[in-house]
Amino acid sequence: MRMKLLVSLFFFGMASWVFAGQGEDFFAQAVQKYQAGDYPAAVSLNERVLKDAGVESAAVYFNLGNSYFRAGNLGKSMINYLRAERLAPRDGDIRANLVFARQAVEQYESEKTVSSHSRWFGVFSSLSSGEFKWLALLSFMLAGVVWLWCLYVSLPLKRVILWTGLSLLVAGYILVGFSVHFFDMLGRAVILTKTEARFEPSTQATVYFKLPEGEQIRILRHKEGWIKVQRLDGRQAWILENTAGII
Repeated sequence: MRMKLLVSLFFFGMASWVFAGQGEDFFAQAVQKYQAGDYPAAVSLNERVLKDAGVESAAVYFNLGNSYFRAGNLGKSMINYLRAERLAPRDGDIRANLVFARQAVEQYESEKTVSSHSRWFGVFSSLSSGEFKWLALLSFMLAGVVWLWCLYVSLPLKRVILWTGLSLLVAGYILVGFSVHFFDMLGRAVILTKTEARFEPSTQATVYFKLPEGEQIRILRHKEGWIKVQRLDGRQAWILENTAGII
């Protein structure tokens, strides 16, 4: 199976308006290195784009994920695809490559758990954090407009309360959805190198399970170079901090 958009340069063509100055130069050089098959160099240049441009970009994270994948680094490929998806959750190219990369993760299961939150707030899964904030703000502004309109047309008090209450209910639903989405993003991480998860934060502790490169986890605690993580199936254990990267 081919990775559909590893051969596509859609995001490469966006460089001219995403970046300026030296960041744009590094991006253009990364395009050339990727096309020439020099994936380690493409990785290095894309990393410099992120550092020197000083802004997050779904385009660069996507290209960096492609370059890492071609260079044989599945863990860093996954984390950059996920970072790109966080900024552009509806982009089909990102999602297609992310699905392909997930299939390469050892013992990966596409649906280990289904969050109870998804039943109530699944409609928001395709929104970025920025879009969420604007939607929440506009919903509360709309509630205010409804309130003023009801007063302006001199509706009976019961109707004023009804319509304003309904608009505030919608705004509150969006705000709670944003909060759930925000806290769900906290602590999300990816295993960068295959590692053993132990019952205690010690190399002498018993191994509970093994985590393959590219596996998605959630970080729960930090302790002296160790992190307590939770798998998608709910099991928790300790791993060395440098074996995972935060999304």
